[in-house]
Amino acid sequence: MKNLFLTCVAILFVASQLYAQDEAELKAKFNEMNKEFSQMMVDGNHSGMLKWYEDDAISMPSYQPMIKGIDALKKAQEMDKQMGTKITAFTLETTDVMPAGDYILEIGLYRISMVLPGMGAIDDNGKYMNVWEPQDDGSMKIKVDIWNTDLNPWTAMEGEHERMDKDE
Repeated sequence: MKNLFLTCVAILFVASQLYAQDEAELKAKFNEMNKEFSQMMVDGNHSGMLKWYEDDAISMPSYQPMIKGIDALKKAQEMDKQMGTKITAFTLETTDVMPAGDYILEIGLYRISMVLPGMGAIDDNGKYMNVWEPQDDGSMKIKVDIWNTDLNPWTAMEGEHERMDKDE
């Protein structure tokens, strides 16, 4: 009985070490992929970015309706481009990786600097989660992404109202 217990403990220890190693390897892989994706954002390489997404991908951006499907993602990117949005810096950092059945959840932090017509330069930071689907060739594609800012836009508006009230 004692040998069975020790064997079970040993198996659990080895399994936890393998999981930690797999998680560290996945985290490193995502961070490498994030560098490539971030550069595509700055370069305005929209078609390159879309290659990372499944055809039926769902995107859930801050302050916008849900976007479903690669064609809708492409249309949203085109609209940003037509509006004159220019990404000047973008970074993603994977903080957590969680295997979930046939998918892998990636959780992380982002920082972005951009220029918006009529608004000038804007800096933002926040968090994101991607649901990745491993492909038969060993690559991965995004099935679902969601991100949102850590900055509260209402705070900025309240500060503007307070300043306007003082001017009156």
